[in-house]
Amino acid sequence: MNSDDWGRGAPKSSLGRDSGYWKRRTPDEWFKPSEGKSIAESQAPAQPQVSEIRRSGTMLPTLLPGESRGYWKHHSPGKWFRQAKITGKINNEKAILLLDTGAEVSIVDTTFARKEGCCIDTSQSQECVGIGENVYSTEGRSRIKITLAGSLVYFFDIWVGDLSGQEAILGMDFMVPAGIRLDLADGSVCLPDEVKIQLSGRRQLYNDKARTLRLDQHSQVNVGESVEIPLRSRASDQEKLWLTRGDRWVPSLISGPGRTKYVEITNISDRKLILQRDERIGLWLAGDRVPRLPGYVSAGSRRYAEWQNLAFQATSERQSDTGGEAPLRPAVERPMW
Repeated sequence: MNSDDWGRGAPKSSLGRDSGYWKRRTPDEWFKPSEGKSIAESQAPAQPQVSEIRRSGTMLPTLLPGESRGYWKHHSPGKWFRQAKITGKINNEKAILLLDTGAEVSIVDTTFARKEGCCIDTSQSQECVGIGENVYSTEGRSRIKITLAGSLVYFFDIWVGDLSGQEAILGMDFMVPAGIRLDLADGSVCLPDEVKIQLSGRRQLYNDKARTLRLDQHSQVNVGESVEIPLRSRASDQEKLWLTRGDRWVPSLISGPGRTKYVEITNISDRKLILQRDERIGLWLAGDRVPRLPGYVSAGSRRYAEWQNLAFQATSERQSDTGGEAPLRPAVERPMW
């Protein structure tokens, strides 16, 4: 069978002309009338510009250049979060290392390599793109020793070239065999055996030194009812309480007389709830830290408000069911003789 026989059943189209699915989805023809028709003759209404769509609705907030919303508006000051840099050692000399997941190869600075006495093989070269506007060519290849976290040592063949701002760029050819994981939310680098290194200019987002809020005894909660747990005072004014919920209960933070506060556990299910001792209901963390475990919210957040709606719905239904059981009394009090 001739190779041309495979394409005899395919539709033919002229050069530069699309057919089928892409004919209707060519971006250049989305807002253009058909050939031979004017804009007035076209039946499709004029589509607003993208900028008009984004700025006309109330559901999509307009973000200015460099502006952010939510948590990162207050926890991303400056531009320190745009590069992942760590401090390590190259041949026992302190160096700034840039971790670049978009780079396929790793490069060490030529000046730094010569300063450390590295043996550079100039017979090898590598052309790279992405460093500057033009094609970047390395000057050679060398074998170096990289030390991370003070104890993890890697011997690695790396390319040598001119760099600025860091002594070396560690690409995917180094990070994958070394087992490096980037946790950009926490601002840290995770090495094998869960050894962590903080990124330069970043503060730790998660805090391992958390005080857990647990139940101190077994409790039984009927349908639509709740139980109150006294809340111990926080160790410092900088601590913040994060609450979690269960499959059949939700917590509520309520205030008592004075500065006393309680955590109210409401049964939102249709059967009796049994809470085991040491049931985790919350965490105390520093004010600028967030829990690493999922399912924790802060009081006043939108998810916390949804939990309060569930608690109110469960208690209101319980009160309406038991409202008719109260005995009838006369509207006017009568003296007893």
